[in-house]
Amino acid sequence: MRHRTLGQATKDKWRLCANTSEAMRLTVIAFGKLRISGMRHVADHYLAGLRRWTSLEEIELKALAVPDKSAETRRMVQEREAELLLEHVEKRKARLFLLSEDGRAMTSRQWAAMLQDMEHSGVNEAVFAIGGSLGFSDRVRKRSHAVLSFGPQTLPHEMARVVLFEQLFRAWSIIKNHPYHNEG
Repeated sequence: MRHRTLGQATKDKWRLCANTSEAMRLTVIAFGKLRISGMRHVADHYLAGLRRWTSLEEIELKALAVPDKSAETRRMVQEREAELLLEHVEKRKARLFLLSEDGRAMTSRQWAAMLQDMEHSGVNEAVFAIGGSLGFSDRVRKRSHAVLSFGPQTLPHEMARVVLFEQLFRAWSIIKNHPYHNEG
């Protein structure tokens, strides 16, 4: 497991606002690391911008190997990943959102409304999870508040994480009336 921190240059680029301690905390949990340097660079860009408005933690869990494609092996890997993921979620008592191609797609304004509604209703933390290569077990899906999607296509997990950071940044920019989001 690896927790990401920002370098000083990135911190200096986006001065953190004093009101981030009052905002709902966000956690992104993903299996595997962002190995492509360009993806890591873009992810860090959006993370730095997001941290101006809210507290955000990125947790990278070790991706589990899938030694064969049998149904039993797939079930065992999904269950082990469920244990790893839920261990982090349960101790936080957070609202869990899963990212999956079969989830519900939302507009950027809907993302903003969802985050704002949660914050106004007193939700302290929201966890957004990107699963391993086999997706989420039924147990994790039942525990989740919602399953969300960036559309019906399959995205590489690294790209899905960058898109998630961008959508969270865009949603907060809408909430904060920042000019990043242009419509129409």
